[in-house]
Amino acid sequence: MRRTIFLSILLLMVLIVWGGSYYLFPPQKEEVTSNYEKPGIYAKKVHLKGRDKGNLSWEISADNLNIDLNYRKFLFEGNIDGKVYRDNKVSLHIKTGKAEVDRDKKIMKIPDRLYFETEDGYVGEAEEGVWYFDTGEFVSTKGRVRFEKKGEFKAEADIFRFDSKEGKADFEGNVVIEVLY
Repeated sequence: MRRTIFLSILLLMVLIVWGGSYYLFPPQKEEVTSNYEKPGIYAKKVHLKGRDKGNLSWEISADNLNIDLNYRKFLFEGNIDGKVYRDNKVSLHIKTGKAEVDRDKKIMKIPDRLYFETEDGYVGEAEEGVWYFDTGEFVSTKGRVRFEKKGEFKAEADIFRFDSKEGKADFEGNVVIEVLY
């Protein structure tokens, strides 16, 4: 009888130690790899155009484009070249490395440094920018915006707004202007 009790206790101890070792030394998980890509659309070397009442309204080209399955979010990456048109002429031209379109919010966010040129001859660069589809306004409010009007002046400001419907640029906040003669 003692032997049976001793063997039962020993067996119970072995089972407890064995079960505890699982937590002390968990088994290694195998990594599963597959060629499955993210759902949605992925494209390289894209060029998209938008029209309003038959007229070219905008166009954008990029090295890569990712679109979600619901066609609500677009992510452009690499050598982005975007143009907005007014009266069949380029109103705003932007170059950057990354842009995100959110169709629900009706905006295009440009989170990277961007270079821009307006129809009025302003050229410049900014840390970031947002394009509002409804109003046709481009706004940059983060960091200093550097710009110049070729042959006239160079300037910096905290905020840059460009209304592509009116062709009007506004600069606000700590504006510094250097006049060129």
